[in-house]
Amino acid sequence: MRVTSRAWNFIKSIEDSDDEATVQRLLLKRAAPSGFEWAFAGRVPSPAARPRDIPSHVLFQQFPEGWGERYNENNYALRDPVVRHLQRQQSPFTWDESYAAATRREDVKLIGGEAASFGLRTGYVIPIQLVGGVLAAVSFGASHADFHPDALAELAFAANFAVGHLLRLRHKPRSLERLVTPRERECILWASEGKTDWEIAVILGISPPTVAKHLLSARQRLDVMNRAHLIGEAIRQKIIR
Repeated sequence: MRVTSRAWNFIKSIEDSDDEATVQRLLLKRAAPSGFEWAFAGRVPSPAARPRDIPSHVLFQQFPEGWGERYNENNYALRDPVVRHLQRQQSPFTWDESYAAATRREDVKLIGGEAASFGLRTGYVIPIQLVGGVLAAVSFGASHADFHPDALAELAFAANFAVGHLLRLRHKPRSLERLVTPRERECILWASEGKTDWEIAVILGISPPTVAKHLLSARQRLDVMNRAHLIGEAIRQKIIR
């Protein structure tokens, strides 16, 4: 996606944040115009995950009072149709789409019904691919929401960048002084324009695997977690403009 001025302002506000609570607040503030009031973020558990594994997957959760406790105490993450859909689907989707695709209708009735009683009637999920093939996600919830495609695309960018920053806050930061190579910069620049690896390869006259290799190398140099975070960090450091 093309980085808008609003996205750039969000990047700057996140980068100026040195605590997790502020990052959470800014992300929810960014989601508010679409009607989303609540959010959960974390690594997606595997189908073989056990109840004791789940807490280590959570980055943050901000739910209506009482729902978080109920969800956690009953180990709903292991039955949640949204989580099960995430284990198969790696592009954004609505809660309704995950409910419709669920094979265990009793879980939809139980968890979807209980969530609705707490005011969580609809939601939008953004999968986030991290370094090493790990999948994370942010799930936004609301009583009513506006699913305008442009707003959701910007929200996906914001969620990717915020999660990347949260993960960096949890780990000892490495130096960000290492500049990317000229070819890596070109790949980042075209990625910021919304081009796919294949499209960048055609533009630069190289192969798609080589583009992927350059972008991965740039992510490692800048100590970022995913493509959106790479673009945001490159803008912040004025590697691209």
